[in-house]
This record gives sequence, structure tokens and C-alpha cells, in this order.
Amino acid sequence: MKKKETCMLVGVILIAFGVFVFFRNTQVYSWGFYRFNNGISTGGILIALTLLDVVLFVATRSKITKIMIPILIAMMILSVILGTHLHYYGSLLDLFLILAPAAVGVGLVLRSMLSKEA
Repeated sequence: MKKKETCMLVGVILIAFGVFVFFRNTQVYSWGFYRFNNGISTGGILIALTLLDVVLFVATRSKITKIMIPILIAMMILSVILGTHLHYYGSLLDLFLILAPAAVGVGLVLRSMLSKEA
């Protein structure tokens, strides 16, 4: 195996190890859509706006409604992501020892991808 391929393989292994161990020490809580401080969920608002936009798109075929559909769907996905909470169980040293191999792996992969050697 060439040096470039070996570097890439070791980098991918280090990234996989770091990410795997990180997620083994992380607990995920999800309450669905993001909620504002006063408890108002963005889910109902976004779903209603998306349905209204789809109805207007079918009825009028307006360019603005065609543009708004993917924007509203992206906002719904973002709202679900923002409604998800991660809790890491461990110390800062543990986190560093977990993420350091992943960072080294990313560096090795980037170096192998950007090198001009064949």
C-alpha cells in the first residue's frame, strides 16, 4: 500500500474511533421540535406554514411559494435538531482524549487528500 493510502486508512480509523467513543459517553434527549422560553413549540407553526405554502403553490404556482417550500422544510429539520439535547458524561480530560484521535484522523485524511503524490 502506498503512503497516501495508508495515511487515509489510519485517518479514517482514528476518526471512527474518536466519534464512536464520544457517542458511547453521550446521552441524547429529544423533545421533538424546538421550544421558545415560554413553551411555544415551533413545530405547529412550521407545519401550518408549510401546509399553507403547499396549498398556495398548488393553487397559484407562484415562484415565491416554490422557493418557500424547501426553506420551510429546512426550518422544520433545524427545529428538530435544536430541540435535541446532548449530555456528555465525563471530564474535560476524557473529552480531550476522545476527540484528539478524531482531530488527528481528520488531519491525516486531509493531508492524504491534498497531497500531490500519486
